[in-house]
Amino acid sequence: MGYAGSITTSGITAQAILDRVRYDLNEIIAPSGGTGYWKDPELIYYMDEAVREIVYQTRCLETGVSNIIVIADARTYTIADTISGVSWLDIEKVEYDIGLSGNTTDYPQIFDLDRVPFSNLRYGKEKEFALPKSYSVWNNTLYIFPIPRDDPASGVTMSGNTIYLYAITKPSGVTNSSSKIETPAFFDFAIRDYVKAKAYEKSPYTETRAPFYFEKFMKRIKEYQDKIMKRNVATAP
Repeated sequence: MGYAGSITTSGITAQAILDRVRYDLNEIIAPSGGTGYWKDPELIYYMDEAVREIVYQTRCLETGVSNIIVIADARTYTIADTISGVSWLDIEKVEYDIGLSGNTTDYPQIFDLDRVPFSNLRYGKEKEFALPKSYSVWNNTLYIFPIPRDDPASGVTMSGNTIYLYAITKPSGVTNSSSKIETPAFFDFAIRDYVKAKAYEKSPYTETRAPFYFEKFMKRIKEYQDKIMKRNVATAP
């Protein structure tokens, strides 16, 4: 299975979705001075909910790779400083590189570390100088095991090796009409459907329409999960 999506956005702002939603709700003129049934702040709030729900369910935002330089005898590394100041939602993957340290395009020997629950971080009885095999995340900290160690007597050196960490970005959110929609363009229509569903849900005269748009929203998410996140990798005949 392979990820085949794009995180490129359409570049639209919240205002573009507001205008289209109001058109669909038959309330084309945006309310001002507190008038109108659906206020801009509440529609923007619904939009923010939609963006966060999309990211939490599909994990569609990525920070790219961050490098952590291995320190001998250290098993813990602070994650916050390795994601370039961007708030992260979860760690997707961790790799260990036994080759050159630092930023490099030369990846001589890289392998994945297995993610395990923090309580199960240790794997049985590992050799003292075994390469790290597993990792866990606890309180913004990356833990790896076995602990990398240098052994000058045997010529084994692990300090200076590189850990590559791939994270899912936490959305900054939609706060006003000029906020840019940060989810992939694939979800622009889904956000609009979610906002309409919440708007219809609010009114006692239109609440029966809400489930239809909620269903459209969830269908779009499922399409992304099934067709993009879990797309089968083509194999040679």
